[in-house]
Amino acid sequence: MALSRSSRRIVHGLAGAGISALAFAGVMLAPRAAQAQAVYVYSGRPAPPPPAYGYGYGPRPAYYTYQEPPYATQLGFDLEGVVPLNPPSVGGQTAVGGGGGFKVRLGEEFRFPGIRLTPEVGYAYDHLWAADGLGNSYGWDMNRIFVGARLGFGRILVPSIYAHIGYGWRQTDATYVTGGDGGLAFDAGGALDLRVIPHFGFGVHLEYSQISTDVDTPQWFAIGGHANFIF
Repeated sequence: MALSRSSRRIVHGLAGAGISALAFAGVMLAPRAAQAQAVYVYSGRPAPPPPAYGYGYGPRPAYYTYQEPPYATQLGFDLEGVVPLNPPSVGGQTAVGGGGGFKVRLGEEFRFPGIRLTPEVGYAYDHLWAADGLGNSYGWDMNRIFVGARLGFGRILVPSIYAHIGYGWRQTDATYVTGGDGGLAFDAGGALDLRVIPHFGFGVHLEYSQISTDVDTPQWFAIGGHANFIF
């Protein structure tokens, strides 16, 4: 049966629509290629800081510095050479020459800003070489027990002054010395200490000393070195 022109147009339109629908369905149902997807994971904690000096985390520790306590016990040892200032003479010749000696000191050092005050006690011994007019040698020893104090300034390089008073006595077998050999002893001096090691200091000193006896007053200069142990 022959179709009219309008009917053929309707049939052709329906056929085209059907072909288009089949093509669209084929495209939608065809398998797609797999694609990798980036996944980002966020943590609630911040990243740790880089390692610091030493173990664990934290600020770099400060350099070690020794902090001195406000007071400390001090034990001192002095070695010195001795020069007499008023040596006696026998027959117009000097009877007493130079010598050497030592001191032992024990004190308590009190520290204030820029100042060190050290009350102390101690014992001193000095030996002088002596001879009579005939050249015969004999002993001439000076002993002292004393109490006093020293005043220092600074921390690393410490200049100080000191003075002591006590009792002194002379031991000699010189035949020309008669009378008592003991009496009031006094000394005064200055020192320069270097303190770069904790609990220890050392330095040099210059000192004037005398003993007032019933017969005379021996006087002498002493110069030497010393060491102080601090507890």
